Amino acid sequence: MIRKSVSALLLPLVFVSMVLLVCLSSAQSGRGSISGRVVDSAGAVLPGAKIEVQPSGNSAASNGQGEFTVFDLAPGAYTVTVHYVGFSPLSSRVTVVAGQVVRADAALKVASEREEIVVYAERAHGEAEAINREREAENILQVLPYEVITSLPNTNIADALGRLPSVTLERDEGEGKYVQIRGTEPRLSNVTIDGVNVPSPEGGVRQIKLDIIPANLVDSVEINKTLSANQDGDAIGGSVNLVTKTATERPTLSLNGIGGYTPIIGGRTLSEFDGTVGQRFGEGKKLGILIGGSYDWNGRGIDDIEPVPGVIQCSPGPTGCNETFNQATAANFATYSTEDIREYRYYRTRYGVSGSVDYKMGDVSGVYARFLYSHFDNFRDRWDYSPSINTFENPALGSTDGSMSFNAQIRRPVQVIGSLEAGGKHTLNQWLLIYDLSVSRASTEDQGYSSADFSGPGAVQFSVDTTNPYKPKLLPQGGFSTVYDPSTYQLADLDINRTYSPQLNLQGAFSVQKNYMAGGHFGTFEFGAKIRNAHKFQDAFDPAYNVVASTPPDMRNFLGTFTNSNYYDKGYTLGPTVDYSKVRSFFNANVNNPGVLVLDAAGTALNTYSNNYDLIERVTAGYAMNTLQFGRVRVQTGLRFEGTNENLLGNRVGVDNAGNPTFTPLRRNSSYLDPLPSVQVRFALWQDSAIRAVYGRGIARPNFSDLPPSFDTTNSSNNEVGYGNPNLKPTHANNYDLLYEQYLKPLGVVQAGFFYKQLSDPIYESVKSIITSQTAQQNPLLAPYVGDTLSQPINGKSANLYGFEIAFQQHLAFLPGLLSGIGISANYGYTKSTTSGVPLRSDRPALQRQAPNTWNVSPTYDHGRFSARLGISHNDANIWSYNYSDLNPDGAANPVPLGIKGPNGDTYIYAHSQVDAQGSFRMYRGLQFVVAGLNLTNEVFGFYNGRPQFPIQREYYKPSYEFGLRYTFFGEGR
Repeated sequence: MIRKSVSALLLPLVFVSMVLLVCLSSAQSGRGSISGRVVDSAGAVLPGAKIEVQPSGNSAASNGQGEFTVFDLAPGAYTVTVHYVGFSPLSSRVTVVAGQVVRADAALKVASEREEIVVYAERAHGEAEAINREREAENILQVLPYEVITSLPNTNIADALGRLPSVTLERDEGEGKYVQIRGTEPRLSNVTIDGVNVPSPEGGVRQIKLDIIPANLVDSVEINKTLSANQDGDAIGGSVNLVTKTATERPTLSLNGIGGYTPIIGGRTLSEFDGTVGQRFGEGKKLGILIGGSYDWNGRGIDDIEPVPGVIQCSPGPTGCNETFNQATAANFATYSTEDIREYRYYRTRYGVSGSVDYKMGDVSGVYARFLYSHFDNFRDRWDYSPSINTFENPALGSTDGSMSFNAQIRRPVQVIGSLEAGGKHTLNQWLLIYDLSVSRASTEDQGYSSADFSGPGAVQFSVDTTNPYKPKLLPQGGFSTVYDPSTYQLADLDINRTYSPQLNLQGAFSVQKNYMAGGHFGTFEFGAKIRNAHKFQDAFDPAYNVVASTPPDMRNFLGTFTNSNYYDKGYTLGPTVDYSKVRSFFNANVNNPGVLVLDAAGTALNTYSNNYDLIERVTAGYAMNTLQFGRVRVQTGLRFEGTNENLLGNRVGVDNAGNPTFTPLRRNSSYLDPLPSVQVRFALWQDSAIRAVYGRGIARPNFSDLPPSFDTTNSSNNEVGYGNPNLKPTHANNYDLLYEQYLKPLGVVQAGFFYKQLSDPIYESVKSIITSQTAQQNPLLAPYVGDTLSQPINGKSANLYGFEIAFQQHLAFLPGLLSGIGISANYGYTKSTTSGVPLRSDRPALQRQAPNTWNVSPTYDHGRFSARLGISHNDANIWSYNYSDLNPDGAANPVPLGIKGPNGDTYIYAHSQVDAQGSFRMYRGLQFVVAGLNLTNEVFGFYNGRPQFPIQREYYKPSYEFGLRYTFFGEGR
């Protein structure tokens, strides 16, 4: 990274302009082109087909509509051969005429009669498309077409992507949320829609919540595991691209309706509806229009316990924790001082719409507009009991000064993502010009995030039951009736949070490419530029009210009807619950009564202004890229420049001598320039196998909430100051890949590859250090706090990550009889990482979110009218956050009781193994009956410290059972 003034950010555009002047001066005339469309014998388009033109050596691949064009051919006779895995090759002779485009359409037949039935099954047709698109991609690419996505009960896009090699998920509320590629945290990956960057709907982060987008709203999903120079560089882990649906030559009509049931919290239902309609119109079918929509509702429930493990010192004996002992020699014991008994009831509504309009102006030229909008209401009710031990008699028994508290909460966040793109492509004297303009927006708006705290009974004695170490319990010695009496819980305070956090991206880009011959070798030269302007801010208002009535209302005034006698499969006991609408009625009736409710003005202001910020980020990019074919070797080289300019606004928040809150705006600007080279080589061993070797440099910019110069001294009484870090450097990585691929007959693939990533300047959150006089000289705001602790995100030194992945997919059509319908898809990924310079640590831990082992096994079966698929996915445990530290902020050693594997160790996400299944039966033509099961093993989600025996969260969702109907009319010919 090169830090420069703002003027230096114009270098990418200057670079591209110089290339443009040089290249346009070399434009040739008097040459022709070959265009065509590749379909199967039923008229279904075949994306990713390989087209070879001899004797020139030119090659191309068919796009999502099965179309291809080979430019810049000298007049004469040529042989055009089309290859598609699972189909027989097809050759034809054409004659190119100067200044004209000759057609070479191809209708392919399946490679064998035995495979014919399989290939025309919906999922198998999608698998064939994925294999062929991956084979013809210049980079290492993995593809999930719509038919494969919907062959299992994938609730959203993230769930589907979690079935690919070396992809793990950060789950939330029973669904995939963030995608983690090749052992990298979500911030190190990128998400685009049709190649357009989309903003994050969340306030502080860059990564995209993919649970917002329904799985059936897109045509396919791509993971680019290596990048070319014509792709955005902010993808160290990889880049996820959502490809929207477009109209094809054949009319499209599909409808889907699913209902389901989950046996939790008394039974919850779910439903799903979606449909797509599209067609091409007019003479030559030049105008294409398609629109699709999706709606689903999920009444999910969650049984959740959240223990808090800790370490205490005690002498031997029944009351050894209360006796005087030598702290230097007394034994350390792991135990639990408190835990949350939580119950969630969800009302999750997700709907979206996508569509496209395009107009063909010729065999190549045309214009288009595409859009996608998705809306997610992630509403919930939560009830939470918290037993607490204040002092211990011994590690398994508290004293009689324990207490209970209760919290009732509602949350009503509304999250949206939308993208609108318009562009086109045109041929200009054998040059191909591609351009687009886009606007995308995302936001989170909480339309009711409220909670109420109740103080419960005191003088309670609890024992700590660790008979099952994975499910610890705090048991009241007088029985649960003594702690679940609603008359003993008084309303203490109310919190009402309103947050609005939007981001708007404006983007424009163009690229120009030309085919050429150099020394008898076919090549393609391309250059282009892009500018993206992002505006993100957070506007939060968090008023807090204290109940000051002489006789606070007790829980009996707010009781609801919800109960759960089967909570946690009767492993724990849940008390009575509150109807939050009654709490809101009490608030509305007393908000202006100072004898009942008093606004905590200082707390409200401090919570509000410390979380608000405004940020404008402009990224300007330019690139040049060249691809050249040397016999069996294809080499792509490229250089991309990305210039970043950021304008940041935060707040300085504090408390004056009178205890009143103070705040003043703080502004900062920064800019830097990054050169990002890449080289991709593909060596064809023979027709159906190849080796790929790739180098590329990537970037991952800091999270938005880390950059504003927010300055928070509200914890100065605890000698701690919080400060944002506008000087954070982005993380960079040198990425190396080596991949072997073998395509199998009749329809399959084997891939095995190794990757290595060198990371510099990784970012660590909430790092504590001592404020020194030198620190204060660099930042005068810190001068009054020399000697206090500074908490802020900082850059570490470096990290290394490596791993390998293997994938196998094959249809076993060569087996006899009914066995010929069997297929198998399986993959395995291994990663390992080390870090250098993690703050407050003397060791070198693994990177956060790096799961050592991931694998998927997915048997399939297709025979006649019946189709079925089983999906088994596994992710190893991995570090969620660094919790262990054996150094003080001043650098002195700080021994940790019970060590790195004890309760004060790092926080891990549990290993996750999930089984899903789906089967369908074709009742009549395109009408299918579908049955599915999700999370059939009722897998746990949660976290632990150090090792699984010290859980801090364990929640269950129960399986979901679904059934419904799916109808496809032609379905793009499939």
